[in-house]
Amino acid sequence: MGKLLENKIFISTRPVGQSAELENLLAEESATLVPMPTIEVKPLPLDEFGWLQLKNLDSFNWIVFTSPNGLKYFFARLFEIQNNYGLPEHLKIAVVGKKTAAHLECYGTSASFINLGNTAEDFVADFFHRVNLGERVLFPIGNLARSVIEDKISKKAICTRILFYETVLPETVDNNALQLIIDDKYDMIVLTSPSSCTNLLYLIAGKSDPAKLRLVCIGQTTSAEVIRNGLEPLITAGTANSQGIYSAILNYFQKK
Repeated sequence: MGKLLENKIFISTRPVGQSAELENLLAEESATLVPMPTIEVKPLPLDEFGWLQLKNLDSFNWIVFTSPNGLKYFFARLFEIQNNYGLPEHLKIAVVGKKTAAHLECYGTSASFINLGNTAEDFVADFFHRVNLGERVLFPIGNLARSVIEDKISKKAICTRILFYETVLPETVDNNALQLIIDDKYDMIVLTSPSSCTNLLYLIAGKSDPAKLRLVCIGQTTSAEVIRNGLEPLITAGTANSQGIYSAILNYFQKK
């Protein structure tokens, strides 16, 4: 008896190197994951204000990492300044999701607060009560980051946002993967951020009917962007990670 996803083709729009976990999960069901990154993450140069905040980390009470990218580029810049990854002892770290928390181990530190959800809304509902009035909170983020957490926390604390990276459309895109979409020779396209949706629609403009796209969204934020563009997601994962996407896909085909 064949496996549930045997011979099915899924296309991942995640940045280069970030699809391995989902690829392995799908391979267990004899499915193929074709990478077609529609976003690229690049470090941004810090301005004078940004460098000043890094040099004065001891003035902050909390640092909030909302993604592995923010964490990666923050510590890269910190190393440039002090030639190590050390943080002030009193500085507490808060992270969104277990995946981001796991990346902290690479820098010899750990989080004081980990929200087990994977969205800003989940995080801020709990984190708000852990921040004291007048504390200073640092947010190392990307150019497309939402301000949900800061908007809430700023009601009782001083929030500082510093851009460490940007999310852009890749200079080149895998034409073979794109042709699979144009020829409708795939089963589902996996979207893991609002920008992956925006850039996908840009890439297929005039080549394929967006209304016919079979889209899997990692969570409600990405799903909302799909809907905002007049489309309907085929699946929205209940848990915003690779395992959640995989489980949602399996559940979908089990019901068919």
